[in-house]
Amino acid sequence: KRFNLLFETSIGPVVSDKSKSYLRPETAQGAYINFKNVFSTMRQSLPFGIGQIGKSYRNEISPGNFIFRTREFDQMELQWFCEEDDAK
Repeated sequence: KRFNLLFETSIGPVVSDKSKSYLRPETAQGAYINFKNVFSTMRQSLPFGIGQIGKSYRNEISPGNFIFRTREFDQMELQWFCEEDDAK
């Protein structure tokens, strides 16, 4: 199997090779780390989802003016867990 730490997604309304993009794994790691805890305490069967809301920061450098700034984003995510056969 190929091992890739990034999550593949599409940018825009049409899914194509041109719209392919990748998300960093840090954006979803909390849901996967807490999976066992959530699964055992909240619900005893699949499927279920874990949602999270938080802040994300990105450092940007403008090479023309040598401006350094930090951008702040509000970010909301949902990871949906199901049996492998149901995902197809």
